[in-house]
Amino acid sequence: MNLIEKNLYQQIHPLRLATDWISGFVACYLFWQQEVAGGIIIAFIPSLFVSLVLMRFVELEKVKNSAFGRYYKRTHKQILDTLRLAGFAVMAIGSYNQSLPAAAAGLLLIIGTWTIGIFQKK
Repeated sequence: MNLIEKNLYQQIHPLRLATDWISGFVACYLFWQQEVAGGIIIAFIPSLFVSLVLMRFVELEKVKNSAFGRYYKRTHKQILDTLRLAGFAVMAIGSYNQSLPAAAAGLLLIIGTWTIGIFQKK
C-alpha cells in the first residue's frame, strides 16, 4: 500500500474515527468554556498523532477491503474533507458562542458528508 492509500484509509480506521469524534466533542466543550487554546490543541493534536501511528505501524489492508473501505474509496472527494473541516469550524464557533443550534448545524454538515454516498448511484 502506498502513502496516498495509507493516508486515505487511515482516515476511516476505527481508532482514528473514535479519536476524531471524542476529541472533537471535548474540544467543543472547551470552546463552550471559552478555553480556545485548549480546544484547538485537543481538536487537532490527538488526531494528528493517531494518523501518524496508523500510517507508520498499522496494516490498513483490512480497512481498505472492508465494506466501509469500498464505500469510502467510491465516495471520497477532497471537497468532502473540506466540508467536514468547515462543519467542525461551525461546531467550534457555535460552541464558543454557546449556540447549540449553530453547533448542531456543524455536526449535521459533518454527518451529511459521511452519508452522502448513500444517496448516490453506485
